[in-house]
Amino acid sequence: MTFAALFCVLALAFGGSLGCDSTEWNFVTGNNNGNKVRLTVGLNRRNMIIIPDEVKDRKRCSVRTINLHDFEEGLVAIKDPIKRSCWVKPLGKTDTYENAKQAFNSGNDVIQTTEDWLVPKRALDKDQVLREVGNLLADFCSDSEVYMLTRDTPSTNLPAKNKREDCDFICFGCLVRANPLANNLE
Repeated sequence: MTFAALFCVLALAFGGSLGCDSTEWNFVTGNNNGNKVRLTVGLNRRNMIIIPDEVKDRKRCSVRTINLHDFEEGLVAIKDPIKRSCWVKPLGKTDTYENAKQAFNSGNDVIQTTEDWLVPKRALDKDQVLREVGNLLADFCSDSEVYMLTRDTPSTNLPAKNKREDCDFICFGCLVRANPLANNLE
């Protein structure tokens, strides 16, 4: 119920703030290695908001998030409204309005690829957030701690025996696997 109310508030806020740029709402299915999840997606030329359905597979550590892609800044914010954390990462090269629109029009599943990211030890200072992520994402993440993710590379991966199960965060075309144990970034 709380998640539905939050969705309505966000939809109204984005609809009002976008003014003349209408948002097209779609219901699509994401596919990551055979695991399917339904996504509610609002798309306009400047940004895209994604609200995935809850993943009920208890074997997977999957967190239900609300995601906002800012095409103008080239960033996506992945927000966990329960824990009040907001992870921000650069958009991929194919994360564009045109590609998202084409995916909706095709009627096919959105194929998601797994991306590994590192979570820094500390959130951005409140005065850094606007400079780092821009107005749209700063407003979106205003009630949360904001973390700038960095790409996890083989040289920074911890040995498998030291890693706990990584949690997945679904975004459009990607499944973000954040490694909280490698949070040695300052």
